[in-house]
Amino acid sequence: MGKYISFPEDLPGHIGTLVLNLVDPATDAGSIARLVASSLGTLDSEVAANIDSDPLIDYRAQRPWVNYQAGQLTGMWREGLALSVVKDVEGTEFLRLYGSEPDFHWDSLVADMLDVVERFGVQSIYSFTAIPAPVPHTRAADMMVRSTKPDAQSDGLDANFWFQASFADYLEYHASRLDIPMTNVAVRVPMYLAGHHYSSGAVGALSMVGKISGLRFPVGDLQHDVARQNERLVELAEENQELGQVIGAFEKDYDEKGDTPGFVSAPDMDYTVPTVDEIGRAAEQFLAQVDSANERPHVENEFDPQGLAHRIDEIRRARSWRSDQQDQGRNGWQPPSAPHAQSGKPDDTPEPEQKDEPESQDEQSPDDPDSPDSGKGKRWGRHSWGFGKN
Repeated sequence: MGKYISFPEDLPGHIGTLVLNLVDPATDAGSIARLVASSLGTLDSEVAANIDSDPLIDYRAQRPWVNYQAGQLTGMWREGLALSVVKDVEGTEFLRLYGSEPDFHWDSLVADMLDVVERFGVQSIYSFTAIPAPVPHTRAADMMVRSTKPDAQSDGLDANFWFQASFADYLEYHASRLDIPMTNVAVRVPMYLAGHHYSSGAVGALSMVGKISGLRFPVGDLQHDVARQNERLVELAEENQELGQVIGAFEKDYDEKGDTPGFVSAPDMDYTVPTVDEIGRAAEQFLAQVDSANERPHVENEFDPQGLAHRIDEIRRARSWRSDQQDQGRNGWQPPSAPHAQSGKPDDTPEPEQKDEPESQDEQSPDDPDSPDSGKGKRWGRHSWGFGKN
């Protein structure tokens, strides 16, 4: 068991491919990582391991979201990491690490990820990067492919420079020390779209990883979004002369220079049209998965490494028990002396000696809290635990 990753008892078998899809909004040019996540999130998946994200995330930098409805906070969503076994569109399994890029403890998490590689027998790892660049959106998305395997680097970028690493880069460096094959696809994003979304780049990144790994990813929704985005950019270029000039200048420069050394264009994704029998089998498999999911027992407590959910459940149960005690005090249970005040004293109870005392304003009354007629038992039952309501 790692420091932040724990494995279930029924650990899935050998899975040869791991895809890293972590998002850092501050560096995610063109929202490439988020678009890839939205596409891969449509695939069938199940938990491969539990990740304790709480020590890894800076909640002041990546604050949780809460949902306000009609005067109350009714929901919460927070950043985290997850490791799942995913099936591509053709049913091939791969591991996917996704969620928010961690803020803390990278060394420990890298050690845990190397443990994941060993346990599942991972033979290849893939990751995505986005680079703002002076390229036009009207040309095919291109990218740089970097790999820890020298024989996989064809026409690599001939350069020498330093840059700030992502967690995927950090893992890649350490994986290379162990001869673990890892490939990074860095998509170039038009500079004027760096703060928006660049669906064509996400399609290109998925296509490239699919070509190298043999996996098949869903890109239909992204391709439709590419068409809509291109139409919208044509309208904006007509409305904004400056934007039109920028796009025109990038197109001219791109066409004059031709292919940039070290960068390759996105490959076409070739899918074979399934036969009627294959479609039928896929439909039967899907319905069987739905039935199986409905039959699974409900999990009372989600993964809770810090014990917060467990502690909340304990407090709820304690309050429920105390509430039952309070209800008994209000509606049924009373001290032995209380019934005497309501129904009279038993015949065998001697009457106390009567004393003549002058009347005063301090004389006890049924409203006095110390009076036997005050329902003293109810008062005890209502307030003794401190959770009741008057």
